[in-house]
Amino acid sequence: MLLELSNDESRVLKDAVDSSLQTLLDEIAHADQRELKEALHQRYDRLAALQRRLEPVVESEQVYA
Repeated sequence: MLLELSNDESRVLKDAVDSSLQTLLDEIAHADQRELKEALHQRYDRLAALQRRLEPVVESEQVYA
């Protein structure tokens, strides 16, 4: 799948991912059930991978994610 984004859209998406990662860290810290913690960690890992992919895109002129 190829998703074409404008510079502004890619920045907004990266900001949303950054915010979600911070929220997930808080949820992971407060989760009591092991299964819930594992699920939150998996979601965090997926979003962190997306964040790493967005980083160079946000900094470049040609924006594709």
